[in-house]
Amino acid sequence: MKFLNQHRWVAYAVWLVLASAGAFAHDARPVVVDIREQLPGVMQFTIRAPDTVEAGNQPSVVWPAGCAVQNSDAGIGLSSGRVLCGESLYGKSLALDYPYFNPSLATFYRYAGTDGATLTAMLTPTSGSWEVPLEPTAGNVAREYLLLGIEHIIGGLDHLLFVLGLLVIARTLRRILWTVTGFTIAHSITLTMSALGFISIPIVPVEAAIALSIVFLAHEISRDHQNSLTYRYPLIVSLSFGLLHGLGFASALGEIGLVPGEILVSLLFFNLGVEAGQIAFILAVVMLLWGMRRACLQRTGVAELVTAQRLDMLAAYVIGIPASYWLIDRVAQFLL
Repeated sequence: MKFLNQHRWVAYAVWLVLASAGAFAHDARPVVVDIREQLPGVMQFTIRAPDTVEAGNQPSVVWPAGCAVQNSDAGIGLSSGRVLCGESLYGKSLALDYPYFNPSLATFYRYAGTDGATLTAMLTPTSGSWEVPLEPTAGNVAREYLLLGIEHIIGGLDHLLFVLGLLVIARTLRRILWTVTGFTIAHSITLTMSALGFISIPIVPVEAAIALSIVFLAHEISRDHQNSLTYRYPLIVSLSFGLLHGLGFASALGEIGLVPGEILVSLLFFNLGVEAGQIAFILAVVMLLWGMRRACLQRTGVAELVTAQRLDMLAAYVIGIPASYWLIDRVAQFLL
């Protein structure tokens, strides 16, 4: 602990950077625009925005020329209404407009026509508009839900910090592979069961339990007891807590919904997107550690200073501080 006592500024820096971003663990959630054609040319629409979008900056749809909004009901985080366009939206362009500024959120569009077809699109914050395709394809659904899964895991800081904790306690390549595989299997099970409606659990306590799982890992890393159950059997940890994280993934997918007629495709590729983002994060961490190790070996005296034990303790701070913030915040949400 001498190192930490002499370098308390490390903890303070981590707190300022990560805890200030703590409330934004799920800010990667997109704005969801759901348009359903009830009669030829008559659309019912809803817009769902994350709760981080300010009350005065709620988005609205920019409809194609010739469309007229008949009635709308706008509120914080959710607005809906009916619009008359005279014809379907196939081949037309849609865009999203914010009163003041774009808060750097992606936009997920879903358009269901009277012919039973459902079209989807995931637009990045810099994309201007979506031109509705003339006909749907399974490839379109697969691509959009793959991007949606990647978007969620990369922006889900709490899930990434849990994976980082798993990497720290697993240590060797073989144990990392087994541990991450267990996490993947576990969260895929609960993601699928929840998305298909077999289980339903309120998301607020689930999110609190996810934060608690990260605090648990940070505590175990700080103790550095190599003979503890956590270090000896990290697969048990990843399997157990992976079930919780799968429910968190399912809540994000629940806000979007599954495409009718392409339920298995949308569910499969959302899960594949989550895995792709997770693998990309793991590779980035491994490359970063490899680069740091090479840099330390090339500098006299640095290798002795930057030991594995000290890096693990730093990881405990990086993981534990924001997770503690989330835990307190999320518990307060369902207790108050």
